[in-house]
Amino acid sequence: MSSRQPSDARPELDSTNAAISMCAQILGTQRDLFERFMKESRDMENFGHIFDPTLFKSEERRAVEALLKPLYRAALDFLDAHDRQIAAAKTALEKGNADG
Repeated sequence: MSSRQPSDARPELDSTNAAISMCAQILGTQRDLFERFMKESRDMENFGHIFDPTLFKSEERRAVEALLKPLYRAALDFLDAHDRQIAAAKTALEKGNADG
């Protein structure tokens, strides 16, 4: 166990929260691209082999998608979780202000 007192952790938590917020801001600027990529990926799986079999069979396209799709999905999941937590925090603060 660490001998550090709980109050000593505040600067580290503040720094961590700032980093998370910055990541959300940066990733948020690309949300539309992530969403379009995921939609196009679903469309390619559902209809690509019919409409564009050459692109569908492209090894390069499949390799790039295999690398990027999990990262883009994780970015969207992170942004969704961040948005939910920010909304919950705002609701809690508003409730606290109304009660106080």
